[in-house]
Amino acid sequence: MASLLIVRLGGDIVGHCDALCYLARHDVCTCICGGANHRAGLEQAIANTRALHTEWLERARGDAAIDVEIDDSVQHLPLFPL
Repeated sequence: MASLLIVRLGGDIVGHCDALCYLARHDVCTCICGGANHRAGLEQAIANTRALHTEWLERARGDAAIDVEIDDSVQHLPLFPL
């Protein structure tokens, strides 16, 4: 299960978006994407994360110093379509 975006504060995960969101079967989204990737499927979730990650990180950061992990599929455009 690929986590497209993980936010850590002091080593603890404080926000993330993964397959439980973009392949969700439930109605409620509680991850860092705020619902943008919910049930979107992997390809659309990657596109959304590329476009919106800065906004999500600003919201998660507040006044704290955070560490961020962004999946390679989000950071780089694929040579071939998924």
